[in-house]
Amino acid sequence: MDTILIQDLKVSTHIGITEEERADKQELKVSVWIRTDIQAIAKSDDINDAIDYAEVALKIQELGETERKTLERFVEDIAQMILDTFCTEDVSVSVDKFALPDAERVAITINRP
Repeated sequence: MDTILIQDLKVSTHIGITEEERADKQELKVSVWIRTDIQAIAKSDDINDAIDYAEVALKIQELGETERKTLERFVEDIAQMILDTFCTEDVSVSVDKFALPDAERVAITINRP
């Protein structure tokens, strides 16, 4: 199986447990590993055989328009959208949040078949 990687996509969203935390948008970084067979596009060189990376990125950013309380929910929503929308059997998603003053980041990473 081949992998398409979109790494550190910037997404601004309202996220957090408290209303105060959700008051302003926060920048998250999203990375996705989409496992798919790229042999068809490699042979045809036809974009119609490919997963459109720009569309994946746009749909992830659109998901960021909805307010959420937890990273866990956001990560699951991204994984489910990719599985439902694109030709893939397996996806991994990681979301980084820059919330703790003494840590570079907090991240949630999942893999969904």
